[in-house]
Amino acid sequence: MDCRIVRVEQGSDEWLDLRRTRITCSRLGDVCAGKDTKRYIQYRKEKVLELLGHKQVEETPEWAAHGKENEPMALKGYQWRYEQLIEHNVFLIHNDYDWLACSPDFLHKPDYEEGGEIKCRALYKNYRKHKTDAEEFEGYARAIPASNRHQVQGAMWLTGMNHWWYVNYYLGPDFEGVAVQRIHRVAVPRDQKLIDKMEARCLEFMKECYDRAELEFEAR
Repeated sequence: MDCRIVRVEQGSDEWLDLRRTRITCSRLGDVCAGKDTKRYIQYRKEKVLELLGHKQVEETPEWAAHGKENEPMALKGYQWRYEQLIEHNVFLIHNDYDWLACSPDFLHKPDYEEGGEIKCRALYKNYRKHKTDAEEFEGYARAIPASNRHQVQGAMWLTGMNHWWYVNYYLGPDFEGVAVQRIHRVAVPRDQKLIDKMEARCLEFMKECYDRAELEFEAR
């Protein structure tokens, strides 16, 4: 992979320290949003505060709690369904841009030649919809929701990979009220055009954050 690998427990204090002052792939959508949008302004504020030495400034949305709660089962389900050993507790840092990082949901062992992102759906109808879309547009970047494309493409930018697994997971009652566990994955191809756009926006964003913190920004 075209990145540095740090083995660290996700969610630990060390992991939080590694995230601080860096753009993470899960927030690339905020960086690429309009500069007058709430999400862009909020993320810029967080990065500036971190550059000034503040800690625990990142806001965690309420909807993220469902994914955090169900992620352990989803990871086990992925390993069982696809007969694949995985590594979860890693933090990736871009070789050239030290300010760009990613916490993948998993990397395939033993060589880390593939990785992926898991989305735990709270409703069965949402799982079915995203699975149907993934099957219809398989082989195209739009096989996944637009809201997740920056994150997934960012992971490929950082690692140099040509595809990234996108996994839909659901645990709960189906339409008949029967308890079910469902999992589906689709390989998302690399979109270099989007990656190039993200790179330009990220450089712009980090320069702006450093300027506001009255610090010198070194791109590489």
